[in-house]
Amino acid sequence: MNARRINLVKQSSTADRVAIILRERILIADENTYIGSEGDVAKEVGVSLPTLRQAARMLEYEELLTVKPGKGGGYFTRRPTIETAIQSATQFLSSKDLNQGEIFMDAADAILNPILVAAVKCKDKTMINRLKLFVESQNKYDEHSYHSPDYSFKVSTELMTLLAQMSQSILLELFVRTIWSEISVSHTGGTSEENRQIMLANHTSRLSLAKAVLAKDKDKALRAWRKRSKFLRTSPRAGFDLTQQPK
Repeated sequence: MNARRINLVKQSSTADRVAIILRERILIADENTYIGSEGDVAKEVGVSLPTLRQAARMLEYEELLTVKPGKGGGYFTRRPTIETAIQSATQFLSSKDLNQGEIFMDAADAILNPILVAAVKCKDKTMINRLKLFVESQNKYDEHSYHSPDYSFKVSTELMTLLAQMSQSILLELFVRTIWSEISVSHTGGTSEENRQIMLANHTSRLSLAKAVLAKDKDKALRAWRKRSKFLRTSPRAGFDLTQQPK
């Protein structure tokens, strides 16, 4: 029994090392590159087929490898989607305490500045049109409208995601979509009128930011974010906290 346990541990460790070797090869190759048949790859790295298959399953889970069976099949390189990266990151973050709004806002301030600078330079007509439609939809609301906290924050998340996409930086988009997907708003107090006022302020500061980017006014956009950041930082005193999305 002890010998069998040692063998199992060794097999797992070998599979990990094989996965590292194949991962390095995959990442320097173009997507959908043929790297060999199962038998050829096993022979090349010097392991048994069961060990290779264990490593292959790891890489398939990471969306780095496609295994095609049958004639003309074999191992092909793959690239994970941003959705896969976000899912992995949010699974990790879900076990962490993100309820400290100041920490969240410090990170948001650091990343929003380069996003806004890049977004105002965006020339993608599809993205610009999406932002235009967003502004038009938000213009329909006035001081007499009331947005629930959940809805209001969802709309804010949509804007942040769009601005990150307009920056055309995958790193900035990944950050925004990962962090904002984990954060929600919790209502901790306040009268109905106070709630209405803070949701109106949320709407107003969000709309000002969107309009500034649409106008391609970098300085105005940065000022609009500073104002919005200040609002978000003070919102807990008005009865709303940044918190984790409910599971």
